[in-house]
Amino acid sequence: MRTRFGLFVLLVAALAAPGPAAAKAARVALVIVNPGGPDGGAEGDKLATQLADHLAIAAGIEPDEIEGAYFGQLAPAVAYLKRHPDAFVLGGLGIYLAQRQALGLVPLARVVGGSGAAEEFSLLVRKGRYASLRDLRGKTLLGSVLADDPRYVDRFVFGGKLAAREWFRCTPSDRPLSALRKLAADEVDAVLVSRAQAEALKTMPLAEKLQAIYGSGPVPTVGLMMASTRRTRALRDRVVQAVAKLCGSEQGAPVCRTYGITGFEPMKEDALGEAIKRYDAR
Repeated sequence: MRTRFGLFVLLVAALAAPGPAAAKAARVALVIVNPGGPDGGAEGDKLATQLADHLAIAAGIEPDEIEGAYFGQLAPAVAYLKRHPDAFVLGGLGIYLAQRQALGLVPLARVVGGSGAAEEFSLLVRKGRYASLRDLRGKTLLGSVLADDPRYVDRFVFGGKLAAREWFRCTPSDRPLSALRKLAADEVDAVLVSRAQAEALKTMPLAEKLQAIYGSGPVPTVGLMMASTRRTRALRDRVVQAVAKLCGSEQGAPVCRTYGITGFEPMKEDALGEAIKRYDAR
């Protein structure tokens, strides 16, 4: 029940042609950044390392030039990236929009799920309890996406209608199912879910107690991006090709299923122009 776009992966690339200087270069780093996701600890780092090893083989990067790490929060992930400027990022629209200038991010591929390439968020309440966003002012709202960039949440999840942290009492949750159970038990007022989470809810008995009173509509996505440097540009095509095959591989398929991802499709560098305008608008 994790959001299919809550999975963020950062690959700090190595030099395309190893030489005497390569031994002194920083290792390639694969960093999963999953805002609102569980703090992975050793398990999260293990997953990142396994994916890093797989991607190294697929992209033709020397195994000893890549390492994995996991973050469930944005701030430490961004700090890590600033220390590792040669980076590929497999992640969501929030981190792209918020950090594209500071980190020089360029979109390369979008995530595709069972319902297509767009994300969508729904706000759920107990049936008959609330009828609109207006009714929820000052009420408790849970959701993993609430851990993402606040401006992204306000402008894309809520379409600029409100400032979530001012309108609700927001509590990011790394356990969507637990949040929904609390909602069904009348312990919280509302839960914000992604498309993948909403689809999973349909198969659960507690769905009968809940209803959606707000939907974001389609939200554009990004899956793979890079911090544009000489090193990442040299590896760009190989990494894009490797990521495109990730969900069909033995190592990548389980992760893709967990996050509701069916694949990745290449995108043009200017594909998110409208999203940038929307994010930057005064």
